[in-house]
Amino acid sequence: MPIAEPKLPSDLPITQPRYVGKDSPRMEDPLLVTGRVEYGNDIRSAEMLHAAILRSPHAHALIKSIDTRRAEKLPGVAAVLTGKEVKAWSRPVFGVPEGWTGYALAVEKTHWAGEPVAVVAASDRYIAEDALELIDVEYEPLEPVTDAVEAAMGRGPCVLEGKESNVVYDRRFQFGDTTGAFASADLIVRERFRWHRSSGNPLETCVCIADWNPFTGMLTLRGSHRSPHLILPALVASLGVSSQQVRIIQSPLGGSFGVKTFARYVVLLSLLAKKLGGRAVKWTEDRIEHLLGSSTHAWDRHYTCELALKGDGTITGMKMEMIDDLGAFSEWLAVGMLLKPLLCLGSCYHIPNIEYACKGVTTNKAPQGPLRAFGLPPHFWIIEQLLDTASHKLGIERTELRRRNFIRKDQFPYVSPSGNVYDSGDYEASLDLLLHKADYDRLLREQREARAAGRLLGIGIAGSIEPGLTGPPMLALAAPRIFSRTSSPEGILVRIDSFGKIIAELGFPPGGQSQHSFVRQILADYFSVALEDVQVITVDSLSMQPSTGPISSSMAIALSGAVLGAAARLAQKMATAAAVMLEAGVDDIEFMDGQFRVCGVPGKTLPVVRVAQFMLARPDLLPQGVDGNPQATYVWNPPDRTIPDDRGFGRYSVTAAGAQHLCMVEVDRETGQVKILKYVMVDDCGVRLNPSVVRGMLMGGMAHGVGTALLEEYVYDEQGQMLTSSYMDYLMPTIMEVPAAEEHEMCTPSPIAPLGVKGVGEGALHTTPAAVLCAVNDALAPLGVQLTEVPMSPLRVWNALQAVSRSQD
Repeated sequence: MPIAEPKLPSDLPITQPRYVGKDSPRMEDPLLVTGRVEYGNDIRSAEMLHAAILRSPHAHALIKSIDTRRAEKLPGVAAVLTGKEVKAWSRPVFGVPEGWTGYALAVEKTHWAGEPVAVVAASDRYIAEDALELIDVEYEPLEPVTDAVEAAMGRGPCVLEGKESNVVYDRRFQFGDTTGAFASADLIVRERFRWHRSSGNPLETCVCIADWNPFTGMLTLRGSHRSPHLILPALVASLGVSSQQVRIIQSPLGGSFGVKTFARYVVLLSLLAKKLGGRAVKWTEDRIEHLLGSSTHAWDRHYTCELALKGDGTITGMKMEMIDDLGAFSEWLAVGMLLKPLLCLGSCYHIPNIEYACKGVTTNKAPQGPLRAFGLPPHFWIIEQLLDTASHKLGIERTELRRRNFIRKDQFPYVSPSGNVYDSGDYEASLDLLLHKADYDRLLREQREARAAGRLLGIGIAGSIEPGLTGPPMLALAAPRIFSRTSSPEGILVRIDSFGKIIAELGFPPGGQSQHSFVRQILADYFSVALEDVQVITVDSLSMQPSTGPISSSMAIALSGAVLGAAARLAQKMATAAAVMLEAGVDDIEFMDGQFRVCGVPGKTLPVVRVAQFMLARPDLLPQGVDGNPQATYVWNPPDRTIPDDRGFGRYSVTAAGAQHLCMVEVDRETGQVKILKYVMVDDCGVRLNPSVVRGMLMGGMAHGVGTALLEEYVYDEQGQMLTSSYMDYLMPTIMEVPAAEEHEMCTPSPIAPLGVKGVGEGALHTTPAAVLCAVNDALAPLGVQLTEVPMSPLRVWNALQAVSRSQD
């Protein structure tokens, strides 16, 4: 019974899909809305201890001495761990390129204000916090490095011991003939841009419970870990433990946005548990800790960019140079955020000649870490802003300029200058739909009327690409020894019990993206059962199949492939049993609408439950080599990916979702406040497995993008002290700033991914900042003002307005 991978929902073995592609109830919701989810901090166990972390008050300082004796004598304190023990028991935390990280605790020197210096385990968190005040540390402050541009030029002290500079990564990628493109250009637009760091701020902070059994050697970790695949290599590398001696049990996540890896702190808690010799210890990150030292700050960048165009608006080349302030260490995969633009250098535009130079440097700030969208939003904004500038200079209306440069529908699959492949899309149709739904002509009339009345109204239009399922090929450019592979496995186990109920086992917990729900939808349609007949559970790291987990807009693609592969294997296996029961050859058996039937013999059918019961009850009647277990596993891997060559040319991702957004804003002349008056988006993520979930993710990504564009910023002074360590200073968007957006669907199914899906997990965050920022600059254009620094906070906008006012006096 041959079974092909379904390319569209209509290819599933059911006459009419009932759940896939439909708004279906999320299986996670009942627990979420009733508050009955057991998050990491809800976990309790007998004699569990609680950890608190002492952090450096200095951005750069020698540790002359640490005296923990007073803290150790405090009643309730079980252990105090310092850098001396961490250095003896472990290696520096994992990161690429190799050799650019420190230990889980500061050893001999601190590198950023907030770096862990010691950790206390006590009977409760209050006692642990009190004990921190009894630890005496003598520091010798050193000159800090806080300017990434200066660091890139070799000025100032080295952040890391043993290094000759602060440059972690420095590479120039050249695709096509940029020299010729710029030499023959009719117009070159140039600009410098500054993008300040922000981070993800989920409702639930990071939680880890570590228990290291001294008798079995088993290290058990519980908490808000989004994927064992992302943590286990870091533990093996830093602790030197054997992988089968680590058991990771994941709790449901109260949001992540890239935050829930926190490998440094997992290593730290593991070492504290080792010292405790058999007592579990829990650390729950508080809000100030998250803001100050979560190692998830991201995109602290300085850009210089040029765009070359012909007189008719055709883009012929682009040059982009970027310096990224990685913070004190290049932890985990932070440097990958410099490289991800390679997947979509020209965004949704055909730019044949591109030069991209990226440099990552260390400074005495909190290390960068993974953040939703992984480095792409600044890239897309810069392209869109330069297009608006070119539109003005050439006298070509901005939507027309974009149309002339879109990758055309007939060019798909499109091979980008870097070798990455866009699978499908229709960007012009998406823009048409956007302008129609937004009533663009009416908005232009409103803008003209408002400007005539002295109001500052602006309209921004922006597009982007969302690469679906990226990973090792891209990272091979930074660490070829570790990442010279193309795999990004996603595995699942599917079984059917004697009652005909289906159980699916995954290796990661629910985290808000509804992956467990769409697994249930696919299996319910595949086997023609009710949603309630499918259970999806999370298993621990020792039981799970190979799994990458939720990262890089991958789940709709990879998990769909795994589910369909396992379902097909299980159906094939059950077909051999059905052939025995129906007294037919297995090649004559077909599976449709939940029934195994003999081809061409109406009425000779068996339901799934009967076949499962037969397999479990009469294994003696099954053909040789077929066991009596209606169960199958499958590990899906992306097709056709390649390791990049010496130029950086390679196939990095699987799909390319596309989006077009429109934003209309008004800027208050007196306060610099930006109010979003209208927001419309069109998103093409291929087939939507559950449209309501996609809409929710797009709305969430849009809200995140509004905060990134207008509010969120980590500010450091010249001594490396953070000035925004609470939500009084680090501004987050509220319902007052986030608009009630309109969202419309465009669908060009992927010809590569299962069911025609594309990634959408990072969604609107790719595009929203560009649309909002371009709208603000459009509002300020009548004043001759263009802002090039993000976020465009009320203060930053107000300062620009005041500068105009002073120049007119």
